[in-house]
Amino acid sequence: MDKVHNLIVFKYVEKTTYTDNLTLGEDMSLKQYESQSLHKLVEILQRTAGLTIQVLDDTARDHDGYLRIRTDEGQCFDLPYEAKGIVDRRDQLLTFKALHNGTVLITRSMSSAMAEQCRELNIQFIDHAGNCFLRQSGLYVFIVGVKDTTKAEQVATRGLTPAALRVVFAILAQPSILNSNVRRIAEVSLVSHGAAGAALIVLEEIGFFTTAGTGRRVLTTPERWLDAWTEGYLGRIRPKLERHRMSSPVSLPATIQRVSPQIREVALGGEAAAAYRDMGLKPGTLTLYIDLNEPNVMRNLVQELKLRRDPEGKIEVVNMFWNANELQSFPTVPDALIYADLVGTGEERTMEIATYLRKEICKYVASEA
Repeated sequence: MDKVHNLIVFKYVEKTTYTDNLTLGEDMSLKQYESQSLHKLVEILQRTAGLTIQVLDDTARDHDGYLRIRTDEGQCFDLPYEAKGIVDRRDQLLTFKALHNGTVLITRSMSSAMAEQCRELNIQFIDHAGNCFLRQSGLYVFIVGVKDTTKAEQVATRGLTPAALRVVFAILAQPSILNSNVRRIAEVSLVSHGAAGAALIVLEEIGFFTTAGTGRRVLTTPERWLDAWTEGYLGRIRPKLERHRMSSPVSLPATIQRVSPQIREVALGGEAAAAYRDMGLKPGTLTLYIDLNEPNVMRNLVQELKLRRDPEGKIEVVNMFWNANELQSFPTVPDALIYADLVGTGEERTMEIATYLRKEICKYVASEA
């Protein structure tokens, strides 16, 4: 049996606090703040868990970075990590696990309840107060209940608003618009001018793009854009979209054939979109995005496919939330939405396709930005 190092379980130690006095100064970029904060976190964890931790550069760019963890017994673990802002919902954890299984989640603050869910889902994490869950062969550390009283600017951890997520989605679908004016970005993203301008400010603050001396916006790390979009869409946008679960007496493959390309107001999403794109996936569900503000479209779709409401049905009709005239991808939805839908299923067969599509999207965005 593997030797277990530091089996530490502090549950609900409410009076335990740590203050690092690290603040985001006016002359400090968010990237600099995150770097200093991460190294401060390493010092905290060394005291609370008795581990020696070193931050390594990630030359492969597949992750935000790597942590080298050494135990008192001389064992060494190189673990990839991904840094996230606010993590306070189970769906965020499920999305993280689907995208980054085996990766350490580093976040600002992890509540005791969420820490328990991380342990249940086997998601390793470290937060800025020193709470953590690490499980490897020969290593088990679980610390919860430590309070973080650091007073840093909220920009360091706030999540992207739904409007900002729509901007991210539009840029993933059409990277060139990043260098358009705010009015144009708002038009393509279907958000207000004010929301588009605010989104650009936040996206630059959190390092999604930089502004060159010429004024040109330079997109950085497409993977971060795609992860932010996927997590935000599944957790904040999709739950609020009007949706209808349905079924049809016609078989699913036959139904899909009847949808495309005859009904041009409908876009295929998820598994059906991946199947249409010849990604080697046999769809078990059918996701259709339509403009539900146009009543004729829904009525015609129901008549054409002989749909009926069914809470257990394999057909889902979802409101089309983007500017389909600008972000043209018919007969499927844009790739970033196909990807998010596939990740949202949480199934191994769809995640294999999602992994392939992820590489294609990031390659496209990097080449077109």
